[in-house]
Amino acid sequence: MARFLSRAGTNIDDLERQLARVGSNENENDTSADEANLHAAAGKVAGETTALLTGDHAQYTQIGMRGDAGGRKRRDEHRSGGVRKLGTWDGVFMPVMLSIWGILVYVRMGYFLSQVGVAGTVASFVCGYLTTTMTTLSISAISTNGTVKGGGPYYMLSRSLGPEFGGSIGLMFYAGTLLSAVLNTVAFVEPLLSNFGQAQGDVSHLFPEGTNWHILYSSILFTLCTVVCLTGAQVFARASTVLSTFIIASTGMILLSFAARQPFVDVEKSVYYTSWSMDTFRENLWPDLRPIAEGRPSETIGSVLGVLFPACIGIMAGASMSASLRKPSKSIPKGTLWAVLLTFVLYMAIVLCLGATTRRVTLRENFNVLQEINVLPIIVPVGAIITGVTSTLSGVLSSASVLQAIAKDDLFAFLRPLKQRAGSDSMTRAILTTYAFGQMAFFVGDTNAVAPFTTMFNLIMFAFVNLACLVLKLAASVNFRPTFHYFKAWTACLGALGCFTIMCVVDVVSALVSTGVVTVLFLYVHYTCPPKAWGDVTQSLIYHQCRKYMLRLDLRKDHVKFWRPQILLLVHNPRSSLQLIRFCNALKKGGLYVIGHVIKGDFHLMLPEFRLQEAAWLKLVDVLCVKAFVNLTVAPSDDQGARSIAFGAGLGGMRPNIVVLGFLNRGLEAQASGEALPTDEIRLNDPIDAMSYVRIIEDVMAMGKAVGVAYGFSKLELFPTGGASSDTVLPLAGATAGNKQYIDLWPIQIGTATVRPAGGQHSAYLTNFDSYVMVLQLGTVLHLVPYWARRFTLRVMCFVEHQCDVAEEARRVAKLLRDLRVDAELHVHHLRDSGLATYDEAR
Repeated sequence: MARFLSRAGTNIDDLERQLARVGSNENENDTSADEANLHAAAGKVAGETTALLTGDHAQYTQIGMRGDAGGRKRRDEHRSGGVRKLGTWDGVFMPVMLSIWGILVYVRMGYFLSQVGVAGTVASFVCGYLTTTMTTLSISAISTNGTVKGGGPYYMLSRSLGPEFGGSIGLMFYAGTLLSAVLNTVAFVEPLLSNFGQAQGDVSHLFPEGTNWHILYSSILFTLCTVVCLTGAQVFARASTVLSTFIIASTGMILLSFAARQPFVDVEKSVYYTSWSMDTFRENLWPDLRPIAEGRPSETIGSVLGVLFPACIGIMAGASMSASLRKPSKSIPKGTLWAVLLTFVLYMAIVLCLGATTRRVTLRENFNVLQEINVLPIIVPVGAIITGVTSTLSGVLSSASVLQAIAKDDLFAFLRPLKQRAGSDSMTRAILTTYAFGQMAFFVGDTNAVAPFTTMFNLIMFAFVNLACLVLKLAASVNFRPTFHYFKAWTACLGALGCFTIMCVVDVVSALVSTGVVTVLFLYVHYTCPPKAWGDVTQSLIYHQCRKYMLRLDLRKDHVKFWRPQILLLVHNPRSSLQLIRFCNALKKGGLYVIGHVIKGDFHLMLPEFRLQEAAWLKLVDVLCVKAFVNLTVAPSDDQGARSIAFGAGLGGMRPNIVVLGFLNRGLEAQASGEALPTDEIRLNDPIDAMSYVRIIEDVMAMGKAVGVAYGFSKLELFPTGGASSDTVLPLAGATAGNKQYIDLWPIQIGTATVRPAGGQHSAYLTNFDSYVMVLQLGTVLHLVPYWARRFTLRVMCFVEHQCDVAEEARRVAKLLRDLRVDAELHVHHLRDSGLATYDEAR
């Protein structure tokens, strides 16, 4: 009993670990050797602990306490490789808050209020934060549904929507985060020179001014931030914590100045500060869109929103650092939501206070209004400069983390040089690459020209994060069980719609260009990236929709007007049946196509062979590019196996109505030559005997299905495959445009009786036309395939016993072809015609 409990405990422990990893959908190759050893040790300890259930309770308690005290700490240190991971405060809350609380607060708040007023600014922030909050809920749901590794949002998307969406959107997000860091670096120079420039410095005259100097200062700051990031996430966290104290002090001083500053006027700087005034609030309440400079067009809601929205998009900073977090699933939702809430409250406080205390002319003409009305003016430029530094630090590290994760997954061939050695989490190459791209961006010229793409790239990422969660929720995936319970399907839908709406409002052209770039990257990954064993939500969604509509496909509502061939092809040797497999693929016309194969032998002995053959047959279907399902079975005889496949093939209203099998040739099949096939190495059965062959036909007819016997297909020669288009489903040699060939249909009437009506001139047939019409229908379906329509002519061949009946038969069949809308040549022959040639003679 003790051994049984120990073994069961180990299996349960293994199962729990596997279930914990299901939500992450991670690749097995991503697991390092250290983690594998740790899991093995944990499984061993779990087995020993479970075995103690039958022993002394004191021993169990002692071991449990010892594990709680030291095991957790040792596991964390072992998994992190001896490096202390970041927590919620320094790993998520501070990076997100510093990314959201950008330099726009200090240099563009007056611009927002002067153009769209207090109401428009509040509405813009509400729309932006509503979108980012919905996205934050989606991020929290994904991060609490499984393991989140390096790359944060990219990892979430790639493991949810697949490598195509993950790679394309992840690379766009990398570009957006990098551009955001570049723009923050450029914005850093504005308060620096306005306060310390040689020509326009208000505090001192230290730094030379000019375009080249502006680029130099930006480059120096970007270089220093890159050096800090190269030292590691710990140094970045410490630097952010230290610098954040100055930002907090400047923000607090801004809010304090609204209460402590007395009204004053500075005509030289166009400053009209009224302190708290309802008249000032009414003056600034509504939008008043005007040009910001002479000769420029008037501002629009979209242009203002495009400048304002980057102040709301820093929510991914914490998720991007998931590789450096101690508990990503706990820290990401908690830290991100608190940072979003705090920054929104601060934004609203500054907007309302500034709109109620400062006249509109000041807001329009002096963008440094927060510094001019501050009781300690120097604190504002210091806060702006430090905000630029922290935002640049966060942007460089976050973008490099995403780039490193994409390179590690080997989605883009041009990123392979950035891959680190196996088991290494170093981002040195990614950071240096990001640094190089950032330095090149400074020399573009007009940095504001790329500013809209910063908003677009981030909005695309937000939209697809919400879309991923929405699809997971709608698909009812059983493994999508986030511990974050505030996420709902409508929040993801609202977030996705909000992102796409803001993209169109800001700039339609930029939105279309961004979408085009995503499409190109998507196609690149789709056609060049090898398959990844990550799993994606599209399979779950397809399954959900298929099950839904399969239930609606009711056999009782089937009608002959909507009949289509649904084929079950029984194959013995795939090598000699290649042409037949392709032919049936052309014949199905959008219907069900199942390839069946019987493995003869004992079920338990043949089960390993079954698994091997199933994989080989599935690969064969991919190689031949046929749209078919594979159905294998193990049975003691061919006829029993065929009966099992015919009974079990299909589902619901999609079941085969035609069973096709090759002609009985007693093992004398012609072996077709060609390249190697996945099924060449499978174990083939002995040739089927005549008795079993006849039984299969009898069983199929007893089931009410049509039977097709294929003869001569192994002798057909394949058309050269080079440059063949997708419509050449079954190409034949010699079938060129100048050498017209025919598809001959020989419909046969079954159970015919002749009746001559009283007073009538023509005889009438009482005939079962099921097989007759089906032959015509199958020929028509085959002729609908473009290749066959271009190279072949449909021909109906009928025969009668006497020559005198030829004209009557031709009339009846011609009328039938017109009624059935079958475009074919009609030839009627009689049995006494000795001039007819056989097909072999005609060739």
